[in-house]
Amino acid sequence: MSTEAPEDPYGATLAWLLEQEELGLRLVEPALPPAVEPALPSPTPSVWIRWAHAIEVVDPAPFLDGGELVLTTGLRMPRARAEQAAYVDRLAACGVVGLAFGIGVRFATIPVGLRQACRRVGMPLLEVPLPTPFVAITQAVAAHRADQQNAVMLRAVAFQRQLTRATLEHGTAGLTTALARELGAAVVVLDELETTVASTGADADLHARVAAEIAGLAGRPGRASVTVVSDAGTLAVQRLGGLERPSGWLAVEAPGQVSVTDRLLLNQAVSLLTLHRDRPRELVDARHRLGATVLELLLDADVVAPAVVRHLGHFGFEPADQVRMMVACAGKGRTPPLDVVAHALDAASLAHVEAVAGDVLVLVRDRDVQAAADAVAEALVRAGRHDVVLGVSGALPTERAAAGRSAAAHAAASARASHQQVGWYGTLTLEAILADDLVRARVATLAESPLAPLLEGGSERDRVLLESLEVYLRHNGSWETASRALGVHRHTLRNRMARVEELTGARLDVAEDRVALLLGLLARSSGTG
Repeated sequence: MSTEAPEDPYGATLAWLLEQEELGLRLVEPALPPAVEPALPSPTPSVWIRWAHAIEVVDPAPFLDGGELVLTTGLRMPRARAEQAAYVDRLAACGVVGLAFGIGVRFATIPVGLRQACRRVGMPLLEVPLPTPFVAITQAVAAHRADQQNAVMLRAVAFQRQLTRATLEHGTAGLTTALARELGAAVVVLDELETTVASTGADADLHARVAAEIAGLAGRPGRASVTVVSDAGTLAVQRLGGLERPSGWLAVEAPGQVSVTDRLLLNQAVSLLTLHRDRPRELVDARHRLGATVLELLLDADVVAPAVVRHLGHFGFEPADQVRMMVACAGKGRTPPLDVVAHALDAASLAHVEAVAGDVLVLVRDRDVQAAADAVAEALVRAGRHDVVLGVSGALPTERAAAGRSAAAHAAASARASHQQVGWYGTLTLEAILADDLVRARVATLAESPLAPLLEGGSERDRVLLESLEVYLRHNGSWETASRALGVHRHTLRNRMARVEELTGARLDVAEDRVALLLGLLARSSGTG
């Protein structure tokens, strides 16, 4: 088994760690001839350490994520070689990249079983001298990570300035040249019609492969990028901005693999290209206003004219699309989050129209609804709008989109009642149904008669009986689980339910009576919540 880990732009290599003379670390496995001892770091240049973690349990695997150098003094290490081998196997299985053993505490030397097991699975084994505290090793790795992160950030900031200046002075061509030079890669930029706008270092074969990858992305809704690794290197194709369709494409082919740092620089180029190529804000605002008008016409009648439905084609909808209504309900006294919702859906490049009618109403395609709800929910969190809940209707034909408004509102009420961010109409509970004032009032009236003796008493005993009844009903009539929830003996609960039957005239062994009592209790709690 190989313990080589993928390159970590912020991690430390094992070779670097062995070079830190103040730590006094010695590589034990893989074993080396004495003549090679001075060049110890060279055998393990590609072992990347994400973290150095001291842990003294027999099975540390549940506490590890992979990429760690495990530090141990063997305080709980079994002495049997088979058990030591099993310990190493567990480390290897969870992705540990090395084992550092501190001698002089419980073991004078590294146990032979550990050495043999590390050699067998190909895991580097280090000897830590007694004077070296484990915290010194952890601090060395942490300090190295911090230095690397700072270097990456400084490079990214410098590149962003360079890229911005190149774009302002020479447009897309300047950006392409700067990106190609920084990454040592061939770069191609295409417009929304897949016509080459600028390229550096690209040949006809690269243009053909980029076109093929863009065609493949068109058949996979929701995908905005693709990365292909081959013998020639790494080809990354990234969609640029756009509303219901892209405003262009950026393709980069680099030799070898693209590092995490280079991906950060590539993302900066994507953002800058999107800003440079996207339409002016005034056009975007005008488009939103037109979309709001279309949505208001759709909401104006239960079934709308085909001429109105056809206007949705300008916003990315197809004639045969099923649609969903989504409502974003702000907290009492708060402004509707129209800008947050619209910008989130624009950024996600999802077909939509939105309008404000008390709350923010959004029409999206059925196939996009999960992506739309996720995008809006994340944007609301980033904007600090924790007062807003989302409700989503069921799927409807486009000409009946107006019917989704009420369903979405019910779903939003359910979400607020259950302290969820998003409510889905297809999963409404009884509480959600009773969130409607008219429904709740009607149910409360129907259930008033059997509950009246308990509600009118007002004594502490009546309150206890009401609470016990609700817990019993919510636990499906289970004496055991309901009594545990109440913290009383089941015989006490049986006595209370017998008293409820006596006062209400209802029989708790009759399903219809239980339903009537539960609806009455829910209607009462919804009305007072």
